[in-house]
Amino acid sequence: METIKDLSRIWDNGTVSSASWSAEKIEDFKKETGAKKVVGSKWTYCEREYETPFYVRLLADRTGVVHFANDDLQSGCIVVRNGDLSERAVVTVPSIDTNSRPKDGYLNLPPSSARFGGIEWGCEGNDGYTDYLFDFDWNTGKLLRFARPSRPW
Repeated sequence: METIKDLSRIWDNGTVSSASWSAEKIEDFKKETGAKKVVGSKWTYCEREYETPFYVRLLADRTGVVHFANDDLQSGCIVVRNGDLSERAVVTVPSIDTNSRPKDGYLNLPPSSARFGGIEWGCEGNDGYTDYLFDFDWNTGKLLRFARPSRPW
């Protein structure tokens, strides 16, 4: 199976950095170049280069990427794309129980640094009522499981 290679960030001043750089290296890069904000991403897949005007994160299996719909973290919607930029799935804030208010909830891009409830590659979020670590099937967008943190995010 083909995987994404050479994921890079495109910055507001036209400079490019590797997506694999540490936070410290990114801070040094920003100071040195004057870059302030990521305005796009690019990568190689099946020996072709792809570029998108979104900040993306690589899926754990490297076959695709995830980003906020319209590059808006307030959207409550994560788009999953294949390596060739075709849309694979759309993930929205789930309704967990009768208290859930998905329109008032949010999702963060995976992967979360949190690890609990058996969830290894989940995303932090809120169903509009309670904080959760959500585990989705990144091929279909289906919610697989969720776990409540011991304290709010």
